[in-house]
Amino acid sequence: MVRRFAHPVAMLAAALGGLVLIGAGFTPHVNPDADAYWHAALRLREGLPLYGGPRGDETEIYRYAPWFAFAWVPLTYLGQANAYLVWRGLLLVAAMAAAWPLLRTRSPAAITLAVLAFCLMISNLPAANVTALIVGALAVGLPTRAGPVLLGFAGSLKIFPLLFVAGYVAERRWRDAAVAVGIATILWLHVLAFDVSTYPTAVGGSSFYVGGTSLYAISPVLWGVVAVLVGALLVLLVVRRSRWTWLAAGAAISTVVPRAWLPDAAYVVPAAVMLLRWAGRS
Repeated sequence: MVRRFAHPVAMLAAALGGLVLIGAGFTPHVNPDADAYWHAALRLREGLPLYGGPRGDETEIYRYAPWFAFAWVPLTYLGQANAYLVWRGLLLVAAMAAAWPLLRTRSPAAITLAVLAFCLMISNLPAANVTALIVGALAVGLPTRAGPVLLGFAGSLKIFPLLFVAGYVAERRWRDAAVAVGIATILWLHVLAFDVSTYPTAVGGSSFYVGGTSLYAISPVLWGVVAVLVGALLVLLVVRRSRWTWLAAGAAISTVVPRAWLPDAAYVVPAAVMLLRWAGRS
């Protein structure tokens, strides 16, 4: 009897919690991270340095691999308002795509996770950060042959998704692990074709990466200890070829990133998809 009511109560709580997350995310006067993508694409159009000097706000500083700025160039011909509308629409579709593999399992636990993660990514729409696109691509693509390629592209935008390589290694899929790391490395090497003299120090330098309410902001020592412990756990799971390696890697992303970013918790979605895939093969 208790179990019969526990599942719908948990899902209802997840839905209500998701609404709170969405409400908290839709705050006025948000300076979107998409400004960085927009200004970088404009600089490419105008023949200016891709990694240019400060523009007055850290969110406007481009810190990604060059290919992503080139991908944004066509959007600049739509005008800024229309470009942001298209971009946020793409993020919404990606969030829906991320949730779908869990929803179709019809498992109460998976549905609850899907609802919470979807709302986390929706709360990111005002900021328009690329996180939802990465999570959606990995949730749909990791179980396919395109998984290593998509993971490589994700790693060229934000290095921490490469922690999912641990999942490949745990499955002894050495070629897939090498492909993911190799593609991320090649895409980042293109940075050398541009002037990056202002890249490390623009607007406060490393402060961009260590703000928020992260463990690092509380105590660098505490963050270091946790990062080492998480790394040790991942190594142990990899050595034991544990199916839980994927989930540990997804959870580690939001744990070891020095700067807290709540939507990063959604990386557990592709991890859960891969865990279910592994369990299905057992």
